[in-house]
Amino acid sequence: MDQPVRFGLVSVLIGLLTMFAAPALAQHAAPAQTSDAAYNGSYYKRQLYVVTDMERALTLWRDVLGLQPGAITTSGPNSYSREVFNIPAEAKMRFCTLSAGPTQVRTLALLEVKGVTLPPKTGIRTTGAVINANGRLAEIIAKAQAMGLTVFGPRVLASVGQGDGTEQGFLDWDGNVIVLYEYPKSDAPSIR
Repeated sequence: MDQPVRFGLVSVLIGLLTMFAAPALAQHAAPAQTSDAAYNGSYYKRQLYVVTDMERALTLWRDVLGLQPGAITTSGPNSYSREVFNIPAEAKMRFCTLSAGPTQVRTLALLEVKGVTLPPKTGIRTTGAVINANGRLAEIIAKAQAMGLTVFGPRVLASVGQGDGTEQGFLDWDGNVIVLYEYPKSDAPSIR
């Protein structure tokens, strides 16, 4: 094959690689600054996981992941959680928020449901928390494995400007998804 043909094929190959790789890398790029206009959208408050044992769940979220729990409160019979999470009236519920340091306050909540059997989470998993392991990925995964949790294999996580990182997920005892990620040069946590 002569040199101009080889050059043309290499150019086409590079173009195809760029076309397919750019969208994947763009999802890990810093958000574009579009203008100085005031933000008029909604504000994120927290994610909530339903669990069957608050104390057991806290051994993961507090003792392994390092989040800081607030007070555990008992939810009353008129709690809005009953309606939106379809929790029967006979169930007993307790609630706890967790913070990730001083800038991410009460961004996760645990809702303990007792007295009824929760359906198993089989098939497609529909929610998950994505957490920056902050240099502790291997330690957290080792502790999750020691607790007998289902741990998925690690994957390389490409980024623009932070170096190639790692993402790795696991399930808590109730089938809730937790995905950790870690970059060599990780961004500071977002303020909330």
